[in-house]
Amino acid sequence: MMERSSFLFLFLSTLMLIHSVTSCGYPGSPSHAVVTFTPDNIRPGTVATYECEPGFELLGPSRRLCSSNGTWTPAGIPFCVLNVAAGKAPMQSSVALGGVPERAVDGSTSNFFTSETCSLTEVERSPWWYVNLLEPYMVQLVRLDFGKPCCEDGKPATIVVRVGNSRPDMGVNAVCNRFTGFIEEGRPLFLPCNPPMAGAFVSVHLEGPAGNSLSICEAFVYTDQALPIERCPQFRDQEPGSSATYNGKCYLFHDNQPLNFNEARQFCEARGGSLIDETNPALQGFVSWELWRRHSRNDPSGQYWLGLMRDTVDRSNWKWLSGKDVTVSFWNLPGGGENCARYDGTKGWLWSDTNCNRKLFFICQHRPKSCGRPEQPANGTLIAENFNVGNRVEYRCDAGHMAVGPTTRTCLSSGFFGEYPPVCKYVQCGMPARIPNGGYKMVNDTRHYLSMTSYSCNEGYQLIGRGDLICDIDGRWNGPPPRCEPVYCLEPPVINNGGFRLSTNSTIAGTVVEYYCLSNSRYRMSGPSRIVCQSDGHYDQDPPVCIDNEIADSSNVKNNVPPDVNEPQNTIESDSQGFTPKLNLGGIIALGVFGGFVFLSAIITTFVIVLRRIRNDKRYRRRGASSETQTAATFDSSSIDAGAGGTGAAGLSKSYRQAWDNLRDPEQPKRSKSHHHHHAQASRKETIDDPNYRTRHSEVVREEGEMVVSDVYPKSGSKHHHGEKKRHHHHHHHKHSKRNAGGDW
Repeated sequence: MMERSSFLFLFLSTLMLIHSVTSCGYPGSPSHAVVTFTPDNIRPGTVATYECEPGFELLGPSRRLCSSNGTWTPAGIPFCVLNVAAGKAPMQSSVALGGVPERAVDGSTSNFFTSETCSLTEVERSPWWYVNLLEPYMVQLVRLDFGKPCCEDGKPATIVVRVGNSRPDMGVNAVCNRFTGFIEEGRPLFLPCNPPMAGAFVSVHLEGPAGNSLSICEAFVYTDQALPIERCPQFRDQEPGSSATYNGKCYLFHDNQPLNFNEARQFCEARGGSLIDETNPALQGFVSWELWRRHSRNDPSGQYWLGLMRDTVDRSNWKWLSGKDVTVSFWNLPGGGENCARYDGTKGWLWSDTNCNRKLFFICQHRPKSCGRPEQPANGTLIAENFNVGNRVEYRCDAGHMAVGPTTRTCLSSGFFGEYPPVCKYVQCGMPARIPNGGYKMVNDTRHYLSMTSYSCNEGYQLIGRGDLICDIDGRWNGPPPRCEPVYCLEPPVINNGGFRLSTNSTIAGTVVEYYCLSNSRYRMSGPSRIVCQSDGHYDQDPPVCIDNEIADSSNVKNNVPPDVNEPQNTIESDSQGFTPKLNLGGIIALGVFGGFVFLSAIITTFVIVLRRIRNDKRYRRRGASSETQTAATFDSSSIDAGAGGTGAAGLSKSYRQAWDNLRDPEQPKRSKSHHHHHAQASRKETIDDPNYRTRHSEVVREEGEMVVSDVYPKSGSKHHHGEKKRHHHHHHHKHSKRNAGGDW
């Protein structure tokens, strides 16, 4: 049993150790390099081996080891570079003992000084040496193998390397690097340019102490932005050393098989190239230098076709084989009569017009077919089908790393990739902020770029805001942390004949609502007496009901159901009580009978009123058709008949008669005036004293108790009667204006 426990402990310890060891990412590789791993999968102890493509040299460590802490040792990525100084045009301040400046770029080095392999200047105050690269390069490193030591009397020397496009002897180009120390014979000195510097001239200056000579056995100018001849087309009949590169193009010098102009043109085109069909001062200098290397100065055999022809329309004009006009020219003696042109070795390789049928050497110009393998950043992945011209490559960074720079690059016709490679930068955010009543969880247990943290709340709280945050490119989480707010339920439902008490001052989750009935002797509780507010904002069950023991047909008793808890209820304080009046079945029936009786009475009353109005209208129309005398007689007789029934009616009849007499005899104003007061009092008094007056005289009185002239003087009379009617109306209205100012009286 002890052995099994020990084995289990050892196994778990091993797992924990493996988990604690951080694996290395991709170590990174320079352009023009291939990296192999031993073993194939990267883990602590893996060895990365670097090899450069043909034509390039490896600068830096060729092997690196993956450490247990997730880093590669030694630090730093090596370079695959190309020496662009070899075979180029050098110059120095002076020459001593046959040590010409070309010895420093002839491709051979030595551990000691000889005039056959090293350059040497005279003893000078500040000697210098430089090389013309013929085109600007991005210089990364300069290596100098010195021939003679410096300096006497044990004084240290000061070496300055400058890179630029100005005349090197002026000392105005930018300083790539500076070294102060003792120079030993045959010992190389490495001077990197940090950052890399662009320029066509690289110069070396001995600035101290004064009175010394400068000797260089070999100078190397390294860059990774150069086109190696290994990427140029290779043919079986091609001689070694016949290729050169300039400005992203390959130049193949054919000096063993002279052809006429058309034959040379067809030869180049058949192999995918063309005769040189462009020029500029830098290109003219490059071609001249390459021809000078292959032929001695003023060599009559140094004659090469140029892709140039005279214009057939304008013979004073020349055109390139591409059809473009010549804008920059380097003629020796312009104005000849031939139709083709050549580089003339006898004239310093200036141009001369030539007969097109002449047999000459020629130069084929080619484009590179590929760009080679591009850089791959550390902790990144390179995705590419191939590296041919026109194709694209894509970069992706490992988890936790952000690509800084372009993620795609295209192989250009110059043999170089456009843009610069990206850098995979490791980004890590700080610890997420803590929140009250909640917490967070790190997804995948990481805090680097694009990692996620997820927030959650404790039970009884709800999350307000974004719960998931991501580590952004600036090393910060992409938003503020959320907050946890308590969950509340609605106010507890109110029950009839009962109340409730709360365990807290609010309805927060976890609050207990305790119900009770008003009187234990009269009401009894049916259902749970306690309900609890849950974390989802709802109560765990429906409230109880209080059953009335004395009303058997109560709706709550009959149905034995609580009120609808989903209906909004009024907010109440603790110990609140609800009361609802209850109606039994007998009360409802009595209420219905009473309402029906009231409705029936209203209908009957309305019918009687309408019927009586109809009868009154008929009587009025019959009186309007009779004569004036009959109307007055009828009126008087009605008044006399009515007076038999009571004294109030007789007084009113007498007043009407007097008013009628006044209308018929306008000459008696005094008599009419003397009876005015008595008439008004009699009418007012008799109408009030006799409640039957309105009923008995309804045929001559309006609905409001007012009489108009049309009731006693019909409209159908003669013109004379019509005038009397108007006079009667005016008089009658004047006599009673004070008593009845709002009516016809």
